[in-house]
Formats: sequence, structure tokens, C-alpha cells
Amino acid sequence: ETFSQAGVPCFMGDMKGDLSGISQRGKMTGFIEKRCKLFGIDAPEFQPCPTRFFDVYGEQGIPMRTTVSAMGPQLLSRLMQLNDTQSGVLNIVFRIADDKELLLIDLKDLRLMLDYVSKNAASFKTAYGNVSAASVGAIQRSILAIEAEGGDKFFGEPAFDVNDLLDVENGKGVMSVLAADKLMLNPKLYSTFLLSLIPE
Repeated sequence: ETFSQAGVPCFMGDMKGDLSGISQRGKMTGFIEKRCKLFGIDAPEFQPCPTRFFDVYGEQGIPMRTTVSAMGPQLLSRLMQLNDTQSGVLNIVFRIADDKELLLIDLKDLRLMLDYVSKNAASFKTAYGNVSAASVGAIQRSILAIEAEGGDKFFGEPAFDVNDLLDVENGKGVMSVLAADKLMLNPKLYSTFLLSLIPE
């Protein structure tokens, strides 16, 4: 609240669901009234903070999405817990997509790109390196696992603009609250999502 009053926007992960109260005007209670008299101060002037709610799953707030291309192969490899060989293949897939100016929006795009590279592995071998069917299969299985956990809702358009976390309204910093009660049940997606925000 002090940051907000000073015009500083803040981003908070709400894992317990109790930070939403920052958007509401406070009210006097017996405890606060006693403390004010004890310290000889006037009753506070309660004001709500300008607040926006976000949710990776789009259920409790504005959807926070990114594209597969924007996240990149390193963070995706971490999210999918790929080994070095599989990460190398994923890097090749991204490089081919870049060279062909193909934007990977969601996990469906990534699956189609993996399938295309796998079917044409022989023609890509000289320029990019070996792409084994086993590695492609492992990556495809990892994508299915992410989709089963609801992670596919995180990838898509419109992509989230990090500047939305830097707004000021009437001189007060906007409090951006991420609904993370469900997201924290998937710590790998949660941490990867937060890591993806850092470079932005």
C-alpha cells in the first residue's frame, strides 16, 4: 500500500488468495480504534489501491499468456525437464522455425513443427545436425504432459505485455496480483513463468 501511494507499481504472486483485499477500502475496527487512541493519532483515511488481477489460466483474472517463440528453447527445455540431447533437438527446431520465419504461437504449433522437422530430418542434418525420432518423441510426450496440467493455456495470443505491470493511476502505483493458488500446484510452470518475466 505504501508503494502504491508513492506511485510505485508492484507485482505480487497471491498463493493463498488473500491479497485481493488490497483492492478494497479498509474499515475501522475496535482494535484499530484502540491503537489510534493509545498512540494519539487520528483515525486513518482508508483508501483502496488500484488493482488488476491476472491468472495464467485466465479463470480469476486477465490471462497472462506468452508465445512459444517468446519463451524460447532454454526455458521450455527446463519446463519439460528435457535431457541435453532432447534440449539440443528442441534448439534445432527453434532455429529452423526462425530461419523459415515461422512464429510458434502455442503448443499445437510446436507439435506441428516437431513433426515437420522429424519427417524431413535427413534434409536438415547437414545444416543443423542430427534430429533423432526418439528425441522428438520424448519432446512430444513432454508437451502432452504440460497440456494435461493445463499449461497449454499459458501459450497463445494475445501475448502478455510486461508494460501492463508498470501502470500508475491517479498518482498511485497499480497493484498487479497474480492468482497463484492453482498455479503453485505446478511449481515447474510457476517458476518457468516467473523466469520468463525477468528478461522482459
